[in-house]
Amino acid sequence: MPPEVGGVERLERRLEDVVAVIQDFAALRFGARAPVGPAGDVVDAVAAGVNSLGEELEAFSEELERRVAERTAELAVATEELRRRALRDDLTGLANRAAFFERLAQRLAAADRRGTGCAVLYLDLDGFKTVNDTLGHAAGDRLLVEVARRLTEELRAGDTAARVGGDEFLVLLDEVVSGEAALAVARRVEQRLRAPHVLGGRTVTAPASIGVAAAPDGPTDADGLVAAADAAMYEAKRWEQGGCVLVGTGARPGDDPRQREVVPRPARPHS
Repeated sequence: MPPEVGGVERLERRLEDVVAVIQDFAALRFGARAPVGPAGDVVDAVAAGVNSLGEELEAFSEELERRVAERTAELAVATEELRRRALRDDLTGLANRAAFFERLAQRLAAADRRGTGCAVLYLDLDGFKTVNDTLGHAAGDRLLVEVARRLTEELRAGDTAARVGGDEFLVLLDEVVSGEAALAVARRVEQRLRAPHVLGGRTVTAPASIGVAAAPDGPTDADGLVAAADAAMYEAKRWEQGGCVLVGTGARPGDDPRQREVVPRPARPHS
């Protein structure tokens, strides 16, 4: 084979190597490199230029991946924060109405598997409007935060407390053996909330009327159980401030005004 022919073939192979590297770049494989020989001819110059481009593309790709990873992590944190805010009461940090009903529905759906009952407490503060009117809304807010703190401290890790209105709270007792056991928890909570608060240099009290509804003694759906506890809470208010009433126990009206059977009212909307 004449030397000229062999030289052309070697040149073609070198050019094919350069083209193959460029094709790798097009496929986003930026780590490919073209061989650069010692001749220092035009093909070596092209190969060196392609390699330099590859290094720039590889560095840019790595930087882009780093930035994408950072933004993805930031987005995950922001998404979790938005979810947290969507399910939390901004003032007290407790669960909100939507989160409570979601948690209650999940608990009721697992009732057969869990093998133990649960209960709902519906709390309404007595005299909260007076605090707001006489000491101002800032004092009222501080009172709500303190009530939320005391309420949380009386509950177990698996229980859920939520603020669902201006001065209304719901509690899910995750596992209770009976309605009477739930009533005992309600009375303990009521005693804790009855203790005085100091707001703006003044001592105030904010007892809570509490309605108690237990499953499976009462309704077995979320709306029905909350409605039953709501009705019991209003029965407690009717009898005395700071009372606790258990619904669905079969108690006779003359037995104990704090443990009367009441008829649930229609559920309030929770959307």
